[in-house]
Amino acid sequence: VGDHVRQAEQVIANLGEQLRAVGSDFAHVVATDVYVVSGEPRVLSDVWGVVEASGLSTGPHSSTLLGVACLGYTGQLVEITATAVVPEPEPESWA
Repeated sequence: VGDHVRQAEQVIANLGEQLRAVGSDFAHVVATDVYVVSGEPRVLSDVWGVVEASGLSTGPHSSTLLGVACLGYTGQLVEITATAVVPEPEPESWA
């Protein structure tokens, strides 16, 4: 479970794995929503720092950071949704 920062780091690691599994990565993310269980600006800023350090916030896309009252699971402090483009695979060489 951990604290906000640790959860953000784990969520981003999980997101990276899922993107790689479908042939995409953070560079192909076109929108993100970051939900943080807190109303404290410092906590939101700390989580956003993790997002920025990961590279997830770079690139021309929309991103929303929200402080919320609760999330779906007991102990869950951070949730990130992302919309990404999955590049078409390179055509096979006929040579």
